[in-house]
Parts: sequence; structure tokens; C-alpha cells
Amino acid sequence: MTPEEWWKNFALGIELDVSGTFIYNGIRTLDELQSFQHSVDTFEILYNISVGIERLLKIAIVLIEHDANSDMEALEKSLLSHNTMELTNRVDNHVPLNFADLQKEFLSILSKFYKTHRYGRYLLSSVPNIEEEKRDLLVFIDKHLSTSLSKAGAFDYAPNTDQIRKFIGRIIQKIAVSLFDVIDNAATRLNIYTTELRGDSKALRIFYGERLDFIDERIKKKEILLYLMNPATKGSHIDFVRSIPPLELDNTMTANYIQALLRDEALPYVGDEIDELYSEVQDVKERLQLVDLIDNEHMPYDGDDEA
Repeated sequence: MTPEEWWKNFALGIELDVSGTFIYNGIRTLDELQSFQHSVDTFEILYNISVGIERLLKIAIVLIEHDANSDMEALEKSLLSHNTMELTNRVDNHVPLNFADLQKEFLSILSKFYKTHRYGRYLLSSVPNIEEEKRDLLVFIDKHLSTSLSKAGAFDYAPNTDQIRKFIGRIIQKIAVSLFDVIDNAATRLNIYTTELRGDSKALRIFYGERLDFIDERIKKKEILLYLMNPATKGSHIDFVRSIPPLELDNTMTANYIQALLRDEALPYVGDEIDELYSEVQDVKERLQLVDLIDNEHMPYDGDDEA
């Protein structure tokens, strides 16, 4: 294998994994977000997605444009660009991506974010428009879903919904999968394996998943919770879990506890209560050891009746 083949096969293969991971993290952040009130949340979504898409575009460009006659210095210099639309057009000039206006509009938002808004608040000129990335995304959502999120004040609750999660997910999936196909076809032509991803990669969910939202996963987690709570559920492991006395949590906060299981950002709202109750536990070390075992799939049991 030549250095060029090794580069395109292994180095760019890692980059593909990195790209999918960034996109995954952006989609996950959108899924867990309850309100667009705080611009930092929009920043996190756009940053992860824009970085992921940019890296995906650059992988495609290398595989399409580089050959034995390429000027490596010029190619490497050209990849320093952070203009998502310019990179997209560069790929499109070689392989038609057939993006609709909706995808192009979203790519323009990513391009503007990464070029302008990413460091905009470091500039005095950003005053008073210090939440431009949030405004751009909400105006885009309002335009296509007939909502009015962009009209909410800085301190107003601007609810995220499953409709928005599905809408953004479909746009990103079209972009990501189209670029992945370009990369996969180029790798096939070069007889390399750039698109072979490890089995536990977040990128698999992005490039091979049927949908880019986590709504079904949320329902499945709730189904698992219902199963575990059902008194009819039997087995050695569930008996072990039930043998650990629960903390005396507040039964009026049940919905909040379930939210804390489903969304990391909800955990702090109930975490202080748990910390306070731990101060009343006689042997905290022993309890922590027991609680740590409840998800251990290799617990030994005498006369195991799990089957």
C-alpha cells in the first residue's frame, strides 16, 4: 500500500468517524434541548453539525480531486477553508449533489455561523446583536414550519418540539448521506475501505440510520423503564436490584426523575436532592458499591432463573 493509499484509507477513515461523531453530537444536543431560549444551546448544535459537515466535505474533496499529479501544497492549502457553501459547491462541481433549496439554505446557515458567528461575541461590534446564531436558526425554522420562535424575547421560553427535531434531522440526513455516498463511491473506485466504520461508532447512526432524530430511542427507553417497574417482571437480577432499599425521594417529583434518566441536562434539577439524602445513609461506600452493580450483566447467581 502506497503512502497515498494509506492516507486515504486509514487517515481519512478516522476523519469519517470524527465527522459522523460531531454530527451525532449535534443531533443529540438538539434532541435533548427543551427550549431555544439560551443561545449557547444553539451554538452547541450548530458548532457540532458545521464541523462534522465541513470535515465530511473535505474527505470527499480529497478523494475526488487528489491523484498522482496533484500539487499537494496547493490542495492542502485549499482545505483550510471553513466556508461550508464553497466546499459544497466544490464537491458539486465534480459530483452533482442535487441538494434542494432547503438543504442549501441550511448549509448557508452553517457557513455563516462558522465564518461569522463562531467568534462574533469577541468583537465589540457584536453589541447589541449577541445572539445572531440563535436568531438565524429560529428564523429558518419559523419560515419552514410556520412557527414564531424568533419573535420570543431573550428571557422567553422558546419550545423545541418533535416536529422541529424531525425537520432538522431530515435536512442533515440528506446532506450527510449524500456526501457519504460520494465518499463511498470514490473509495470503491480507488479500491480502498475509507467508509468501513467500527461497529460501535456514532458515525454508523449518521450514515446508515433510517432517521436522524432520537424520538424512537426515547420511546424505547420509556418502554424499558415500564418493564423494570412492572411487579410481574421476574428474575435473579431484578430481585437483586429490588433488594437495595431506595432513597426516600419525593413522589411528587416522579416525572422529573424520569426526565433525569432520559436527559442528562435534567439530572442537576434532582441531583441535589439525592446528594442530601446520601448524607443520611449510614454506610455510603457500601451503598455506592451495590448501586454500581445494578447494570452489571455478569453478576453470578446461584440457581439462576433468568431463563
